[in-house]
Amino acid sequence: MNYELVVWLEVHIKLNSPNKLFCKCKNQQQFWDMEANSNICPVCTGQPWSLPVLNREPLEKAILLWLVLNCKVNEISMFDRKSYFYPDLPMGYQITQLHKPTNTDGNVSFFVDDYQKKIDVRILQAHIEADAGKTIHEWWKARLDYNRAATPLVEIVTYPDFRSDEEVIEFLKELQRLVRYNNIWDADLEKWQMRCDVNVSIREKGMTELWNRVELKNMNSFSAIRRAIAHEKKRQIKIVEAGKPTDINQETRGRNDIKGISYTMRSKEEALDYRYFPEPDLPPLEIKRELVDEIRQQLVDSPFRRAEKYKEKYWFHKEFITPLIQDRLISDYFERLVGEEVKPKTAVKWVVNILLRQLNDHNINIEEVKFPFEYMLNLLKKLDNGDIIEAQAKEVFKIMWKDTKDPLIIIEEKGYKTQDAGELESIVKKVLEANPGPVEDIKNGKMNAIGFLVGQVMKESRWQANPKSVNELIQKLVK
Repeated sequence: MNYELVVWLEVHIKLNSPNKLFCKCKNQQQFWDMEANSNICPVCTGQPWSLPVLNREPLEKAILLWLVLNCKVNEISMFDRKSYFYPDLPMGYQITQLHKPTNTDGNVSFFVDDYQKKIDVRILQAHIEADAGKTIHEWWKARLDYNRAATPLVEIVTYPDFRSDEEVIEFLKELQRLVRYNNIWDADLEKWQMRCDVNVSIREKGMTELWNRVELKNMNSFSAIRRAIAHEKKRQIKIVEAGKPTDINQETRGRNDIKGISYTMRSKEEALDYRYFPEPDLPPLEIKRELVDEIRQQLVDSPFRRAEKYKEKYWFHKEFITPLIQDRLISDYFERLVGEEVKPKTAVKWVVNILLRQLNDHNINIEEVKFPFEYMLNLLKKLDNGDIIEAQAKEVFKIMWKDTKDPLIIIEEKGYKTQDAGELESIVKKVLEANPGPVEDIKNGKMNAIGFLVGQVMKESRWQANPKSVNELIQKLVK
């Protein structure tokens, strides 16, 4: 039987705001640097007579995320109580949105197959939710830390539109980039700023009906999510081939990535296995259209749109597109260079192969570079204009990076220039006369010999000739 993988996601994105969702406690996420239960109050721990009040800052961040996801922002929505009993949930319920969420009907576009195929995934809803606390299991004991309780997040629920683990991973990477581009937060999986529950099912190819699904939890890396999906698909196929589709239990399973196994956490006999009812302490949420329009002005180009532009306008391939779109500041830097009429091919080679490598080697971001943008602009314009050659430009960059020195001054001090056309032709003729063997090889169609001759000309010109011009001139003179 030919099986098709069907996946949909529930992704939790932390919001970067000064305060928690419903109280004045600080919205801090560096829990490893905080004393347990030091950032709590009666509201976020559900003490009697304390009432929640929605803070404006996390709401604005949530609206920004909804716009990024192309969601329909509903003017009136409601909060609900999601009731379940677990030690890290001090209230005994979680404030969320179910019946009337603020955002519905979104979509995210991204590329797979090395930017050759576009995928569109529909967003069912994206709603505000207060996070739970944290249970720490160690030495046969459980300790509770409520510092995380009621910190703000948005839960994004997709439709079952994924058909491969690659699509899942590329969607999550695009979502992470969207969050970072718009300063919603870092969306770091290892720091649990982005958490993902993966719902996996299979069915016969060509079917439209969904079989029972399994929800996978406890994964904090893209590679772990990929392995979990592959393992779950094999597990479900094995169950079906040993019996029938209904033998797949609809359940929540934990994942032990080290052992490569999953295990039952709890059954899910119904799609909604919690008790929900309207939150009585919070009024309906009314979002004015003026506020949405104001926040819309903060949106930046999506990484997908930039990738599409780099692919279709500049004909860049994966090795350039991926590092460019990964960081908005890097992409912005490239865009500024091209906007100042640096050739796109020159700009991308220097940003990705030279500048980005230096940033990674020194573990800094582009805002921490000591020399001003104009220095890089002037250097690349000199290169584009043919005033200096690539090897000279790289030497100038090294000094510019180390000493924060104007590249125009460095070029003048070093005496860098490209060879005069008349002088260059004389040098090429001299080299051709001194090397009759390679010249004869070229005449016989052995074009590899050109490389040797180019090298000889470069030495003779003291590395001031343009290798491309030398190559063209050799081919012109050898007949």
